[in-house]
Amino acid sequence: MPTKRQILRGSIVVGALSLVGSVTGILVETAIAAKLGMSERSDVFYVAYTLPYAITTLLTATGQFSLVPFFASIEASAKPQDLARGFSYAVNMVGAGLAAVAVLGALSAPWLIEGIAPGLSPAQRAVSTELARWLFFVIVPAGIAEVLRSFLLSRRSFALPSAAGFFRNFAVILSVVLGFRSFGYKSLILGYFAGHLLQVAVLAAKIAISFPVRYRPVIAGGGEPFRNLRGAGAAQFGVAAGWQALVIVERIIASFLPAGTLTALNWGTKIMSTMAELVAGSVGTSALPGLSYAAARKEEAEQQRTFKNTLEIALVLLTPLVAFCLGLPRPIMRLVFERGNFTAAATTQMATIFFYYSLSLLLYSAARILAFQLFARVEAANYFRFSILQHALTVTFDLLYVGVLRWGAKGIPLALVTSLTLSLIWAYRKNLCDLGAALDKAFGRFFVKNLLGAGLAGAALAGLRFFIPLPATGMGNFLYLLGACGAGSAVFFGALLASKAISMSEFRLAAGDRDQA
Repeated sequence: MPTKRQILRGSIVVGALSLVGSVTGILVETAIAAKLGMSERSDVFYVAYTLPYAITTLLTATGQFSLVPFFASIEASAKPQDLARGFSYAVNMVGAGLAAVAVLGALSAPWLIEGIAPGLSPAQRAVSTELARWLFFVIVPAGIAEVLRSFLLSRRSFALPSAAGFFRNFAVILSVVLGFRSFGYKSLILGYFAGHLLQVAVLAAKIAISFPVRYRPVIAGGGEPFRNLRGAGAAQFGVAAGWQALVIVERIIASFLPAGTLTALNWGTKIMSTMAELVAGSVGTSALPGLSYAAARKEEAEQQRTFKNTLEIALVLLTPLVAFCLGLPRPIMRLVFERGNFTAAATTQMATIFFYYSLSLLLYSAARILAFQLFARVEAANYFRFSILQHALTVTFDLLYVGVLRWGAKGIPLALVTSLTLSLIWAYRKNLCDLGAALDKAFGRFFVKNLLGAGLAGAALAGLRFFIPLPATGMGNFLYLLGACGAGSAVFFGALLASKAISMSEFRLAAGDRDQA
């Protein structure tokens, strides 16, 4: 079973390579922003990409939740032929299911676009509809890639699955940069298709070379692992439907706000969720095989120990990140977006949206870690209840904050903060996956010490800004961010050391266990 050291080292591997994918993912948005700006043209594309993006994001974010425990439970049976059968079954069912969804989405695109963004003009909706018909089909290679990625993760092969996003994003960037002038919107469609197909090719090659499992045309499966997979898949399908309903409602609301708001909200939530995935997702991905094997073998004490280690590692990594996002929203957005058609006024608008989304970063990450534990314990029904509650609360507070209280664009990220807070309180009160045992008094003290460190880091950032004004040049802004984040990190970890939340030896954890895969 994985120790805290092994989880940390695995997280570093996953996080470092995921960072490459995340950075290139941000560069995708930067490349699109440089061509479309934050305008009606960008709104047209992002309305078209709303549902395909929602599906591909759900596949990447949650596919491993059901597939890694599925492959782990089959491997625990020590029958290689069962593993090959399970692998083929997953590829075939996911591919066929997503192909059906893609066809349905393409056929119903006119009504979907009108429902998502009724505030767009007829001409804009016509363009969005045409784009959506093509973009729906990228979900098929995206789903197959997620099956291949989850199989490799279940075998504790973390490197290539974590870097898979880089291959996809590189193809999109190349297509936009080289092809937008000649092909316009079509260059984005070609880029996404090429990127997802490249992912499939790279991951399939790794499996063919490294593991004795071969594809077969299997569409039937029996036994407990297959029943659990179908149950987890049904729960994820229900959650996906709920999340897409939430996305549609928020797009409808945003389409009535000033031009560019829909795009700003899209980028804000994408950057926040990317950061959460980079940290909490990396830690959870590293821990998931161990959590799943412990659950399959009914080793409850080991499962709880691994889960608590996962929470502590994620908290230490996330808390200073929250302080930086709340303290430096404009410099961060300026670094990411301000070039080409993206103006200083657009940067100010983006910084405001990003600040409010950053309030939910720690809560969103906590929900991600909880999901890893729920699926490792084969508690898909509890995941479904938690997620549907959170989505319903988000819609309720979206309507309250924006429609009733007239808070404008900030109401949507604030609704996310409120819904996540209430949902996590509900999960604790219901003691999902024995949360009461993990969140004991010792963890409470550890949590408070992390918040204190983050507060001191935030104070250091405020002091730095008081003495050093924000630079006017792009390079100056970059150097300012490096210095500010470096100083804030030193203050944060210094506070943790002073409060004995962590020891100096824990900084050297990553240097041990040379056999970590």
